[in-house]
Amino acid sequence: MKAICKNFNIVELKDVQFTEKASNEHLIIKMESVGINLGDFIFIKGMFPKGFSPDSLYDICGVSGAGKVIEIGENVPKEYMGKNVCVYKSLIFSNNIIGTWSEYSQMHYLSTVILPDNINLEEYSASLVNSITPYAFLKQIKKEGHKGIIATAGNSATGRAMLGICIAYDIPIISIVRNEASKCELEKLNAKNVLIESSDDFEKKLEEKANEMKTTAVFDGVGGKLISKVANVLPMNSTIYSYGFLGGNESLSIHTSKILMKGMQIKGFGNFTSETVKDLNKLEIALKDLSKIIDMPHFKTKIGKKFPLKDFEKALNFHSKNGEKAIFNI
Repeated sequence: MKAICKNFNIVELKDVQFTEKASNEHLIIKMESVGINLGDFIFIKGMFPKGFSPDSLYDICGVSGAGKVIEIGENVPKEYMGKNVCVYKSLIFSNNIIGTWSEYSQMHYLSTVILPDNINLEEYSASLVNSITPYAFLKQIKKEGHKGIIATAGNSATGRAMLGICIAYDIPIISIVRNEASKCELEKLNAKNVLIESSDDFEKKLEEKANEMKTTAVFDGVGGKLISKVANVLPMNSTIYSYGFLGGNESLSIHTSKILMKGMQIKGFGNFTSETVKDLNKLEIALKDLSKIIDMPHFKTKIGKKFPLKDFEKALNFHSKNGEKAIFNI
């Protein structure tokens, strides 16, 4: 089969051996559409620490994608056979994984979500990575006593998925965006509380809404100056969970009084350290739960441009200012 493989810090299209028989607890998936994520570039450049993400046989690239299950191994639930699935390779470590930038991949079944039969697979070519994150986050913050969420980078793929999770599970959420266009996009997804960070009354409105809605858990994908402003107006006993750094190298500045007098905490959040992903029983429940709501528009991949595998160099050089992804149609 054709596959895009890593060779040191470059990639190349190769012919590799296709594994026709699925390994124990694994699926063989005929890949149809594959989204290119930021994590793929980090993998190619060799920036992930050893053991951070599961390896692939033949060094095939790709962590995300969508396709049809054509073979199941022993101890895989029978309902997976013949189903459309979306994939996130990094959920389960295995020696039998075949990456997604290929005609066929092999994944542990707990790295996939079953999709509806009539779904457009292109629209779910990079969805699971952004769906499992807010689900796992919601489970953690509820356990830690929080009842509502503030999401920075509200119109990012993860921000939209966070909105979808909150709507599905009836959790109050305030979404923070950069501009009016992003606000309109979220409002079309039924967002009720969207704030523009550059508006003159941003901090005043955020303080009012956060106290009214008791949104004491901050899912922060930006950092820097924005989260410094957010911290100034958070309710008592709030926690800032750092997930990303779209703000680049901007410094975070929070006065000590906010931490001492308001009981504020700052901690990191990641999929792989969450109970949802670490506990296989909870992960299986999470994937079944997501399968029930995955057709919500909040979890769709924003498609920028489509490429065949042979045009991988063009695909890797594709850039978008609005979060659209390059995808491989296979």
